[in-house]
Amino acid sequence: MLWVDPGEAPGATAACRLGVRAMSTLIRTDQVPEADRLDFVRDMTATTWVPMECRSELGGYRGEFRASGLGAMQVVVMDIMPITVRRTPQLISQADPDLLKMVLVCGGNSCVVTQDGRQAPLSAAEFAIYDTRRPYEVACGTGGDQPTQMMTFMFPPSLLPLSRNRLRQLAAVPLQASAGLGDLTSQFLLQLARNVDHYSPAEAARLSTAALEVLATRLAHELDVCDWGTPEARRHALFTTVQAFIRRHLGDSRLSPGMIAAAHHMSLRSLHQLFHDEGLTVAGWIRGRRLERCRRDLADPALASRPVAAIAARWGFRARPTSAGAFRAVHGLPPAEYRMSARIVKGYAPQANDSSFASANACGTAN
Repeated sequence: MLWVDPGEAPGATAACRLGVRAMSTLIRTDQVPEADRLDFVRDMTATTWVPMECRSELGGYRGEFRASGLGAMQVVVMDIMPITVRRTPQLISQADPDLLKMVLVCGGNSCVVTQDGRQAPLSAAEFAIYDTRRPYEVACGTGGDQPTQMMTFMFPPSLLPLSRNRLRQLAAVPLQASAGLGDLTSQFLLQLARNVDHYSPAEAARLSTAALEVLATRLAHELDVCDWGTPEARRHALFTTVQAFIRRHLGDSRLSPGMIAAAHHMSLRSLHQLFHDEGLTVAGWIRGRRLERCRRDLADPALASRPVAAIAARWGFRARPTSAGAFRAVHGLPPAEYRMSARIVKGYAPQANDSSFASANACGTAN
């Protein structure tokens, strides 16, 4: 079966520009030969989450995974047969993204999350968090032959207004769906994930912020923390959320401070102040991220036949003569020369008729 990343799928960017609701990606193992299914699941988990070992005692493994983006969060809803996944020290790299995962059991069999010497046995409506930069194990429905319905949420820990040490205290701690706050958290996240295909990109951004607020409240309650909602902590969480929103919309040439402020229910003045407090400007940060994405694509041999103008357009730049100067100011060379130097360093000699070297004036200034 072909795994398609919705963010890179043809037409995905255009759909977001038109406000079309983003569809989730369905992955089913029954479309893979039985002998290859566990290897397929192993590859799929590395693509969807992070590299992990996968083990199942059942032959002809069966599972269904529905992956979606929800603002700054990635959500996967699963209906899976018993399986154990391990994130071993050998699979962890310092270059890996800094991500926190949360697993919520919806029904069927239970699962057990293990990290830092703690175990969290989870039944329906219970959840636990764990850090992908430290070893962990998640055993789903082991000891049985019935499926487990569950979902995972993955996001940068910086989106939560809790320190890293506080979050570490909560790794592999079972968070029960007791009456009150516990039940509210579980039910909110369940409904949020089940209806993810019905949200527009702007709605998804707002709902992900709300989900993180609800989760932070539940975690703070578990820690009995009184100062989790300090202005500084909330400001940092908002800044990180805005940055994530910008990264997801770099390919939209209409991305602007006005669009960003509207998506986060804040004034333009507040948005500019948020970046000013970090010694940055909104337009400058957008331009920097776009130039970096262009640089990455220009250095990618797989994209050698793609014209510079097409790469610029992919990342939301408008064609203006000043673009080559903007790229050169940051990376030291015009786009075409940078591509040539990168390919020579990697051992890929450019062709004399390579059309991608025809113009270096592809990238426009940020909005």
